[in-house]
Amino acid sequence: MEAHIQSVVDALRRANKGPVPRGELFISRTFLDHYFGRDRGAYSRQLAGAARSVGLSLVGVDLNHAPSLPRPSYEALKELEPFFTVGYVDGPMERLIEAHGFVTAMKSLKKEPSLLARLAAGVLKEVEGAAGCARRGGLMAMAIADDVAGNRGLLFSPDYFADAVCPIYREMAGIIRENGLSPFFHSDGDIRKIIGPLIEAGYQCIHPVDASSGMDIYDLREEFGDRVSFMGHVDIMTWDAGRIREEVGRAESEFAEGGLILGSMGGLSMQVRPDALFALYGEKSLTNEDVANG
Repeated sequence: MEAHIQSVVDALRRANKGPVPRGELFISRTFLDHYFGRDRGAYSRQLAGAARSVGLSLVGVDLNHAPSLPRPSYEALKELEPFFTVGYVDGPMERLIEAHGFVTAMKSLKKEPSLLARLAAGVLKEVEGAAGCARRGGLMAMAIADDVAGNRGLLFSPDYFADAVCPIYREMAGIIRENGLSPFFHSDGDIRKIIGPLIEAGYQCIHPVDASSGMDIYDLREEFGDRVSFMGHVDIMTWDAGRIREEVGRAESEFAEGGLILGSMGGLSMQVRPDALFALYGEKSLTNEDVANG
C-alpha cells in the first residue's frame, strides 16, 4: 500500500506508525487555477500537484454533479492513486440553502418539517451515483458535506435531527459502505450533540472540528476518540502564524497514536493568507515554480 494511503488508514484505526498525516477535504478551483494553472482544466492533475506541493496524504475530490462542473472521469481519478482520496457530495441541507438562501430555507423547514425527507430521494440517487464513481475511480472514502449547525449549535432541534435528518444520513452511510468506501461527514458549526448519532449511523471520520464554534478537538477525543477519528482542526483564516505552529505541535504530540488527519478547518482557497498556509504546511509548501506557473 502507498505510504500516504497507509498513513491515513493507520490514523483512522488509531494505530499511527509515523507522523500525523495531513489532509484537505476542500481545495477550491480558484486556488488550483492560481497555483497550478499549467494544468488548468485537468482537475485531478491539479489536485495531485497540490497534494505533492503541500505534503498531503489525503485529498478531497468534488463529486457533485453539475453541467458546468461534471464529475472527473474514472481515468482522471486514477491520477490520484498515490493519495488517500475522499470524494464529497453536498447533503440535503446544503442543497436547500444553496437553492433558496439560508433565511428562506429555514422558514421553509419550519413551515414544512417533512421538506428534507422529501428532498432525500433525489439526494440519495446523487449519493449512489457519486459512490459508484468513487469506487470505480479507486477512491478510498466519501464524505457527506452538509452544514447543519452554526456557532450556537444545530440549526434545528436534536429531536428533529434524530427523527428527520439522521435516518437520511444513516442511509447515505450505508450506500457509501456498500461501495467499499469509508464514510466521512462534514459540517461547520457546533455539532457536538450529534457526533454520537453520526457514529451510530456509521460515519468513521468527522470534519472539520470548528474551533470558532467552541469545538475543542482534545475534549472531543476524550469523549469520542475510541469510536471515531477527526480531520481538520487548524483555523488558518483567523489564527495567526504563531498560534497555528503551536496548535500543529500540540496536535502532533497528543494524536501521535492516531485519530487525526491534520489540516485546515475551512479548506484551501485564495482567501487564505500565505503566512498561515506556510505555518501549517511549511515555507516550501508552494514552490516558486507553482506560483510562477499559476
